[in-house]
Amino acid sequence: MDDNPLIQYLRELCLFLDKAGIEYMLVGGLAVGIWGEPRATVDIDFMVSFNMNDFAALRQKINDSNAFIFIQDKPMTFEKISLLRATLKSNLDIFVDFLFADNDFQKEALMRRQTVEVADFTVNIPTPEDLVLLKLISGREQDILDAKKIFGMQRGHLDMEYMQRWSGKLQVQLPDYT
Repeated sequence: MDDNPLIQYLRELCLFLDKAGIEYMLVGGLAVGIWGEPRATVDIDFMVSFNMNDFAALRQKINDSNAFIFIQDKPMTFEKISLLRATLKSNLDIFVDFLFADNDFQKEALMRRQTVEVADFTVNIPTPEDLVLLKLISGREQDILDAKKIFGMQRGHLDMEYMQRWSGKLQVQLPDYT
């Protein structure tokens, strides 16, 4: 993962989030590379400790950094997730999604996050259980594949009771690897 060109931008973003006092965890393809298998990705996705009601406060903190250009004036809302999308001024090809922690599961996942070392810095990531569930919630084809890969690679180490409890509440189907 160290040779991924996104890593230098990830380092900058983690420093920004820490300095701004924004609780976060990396949740996209780069996080999949930590718990599963590295794959190509073109953006950097974070879940942050803000909900949709805090949109203006998050936007202000991001805007104050003067490091981003917002893609949309307002949050984007998909079926089960809301996010604020920006691009880095230093590289307009790097998109950054700030996903809102809008429900009890997302808030709990954020509280359970773990800190890992990547290259020469640390980054907060969800537990493998929470990343699988987040990917299943999304429901996109790539996210389902990611969830299955992580589930298969981490199978012997997962808290299945936790995952079954949340999969029922979230109405998502866990991968079958019996």
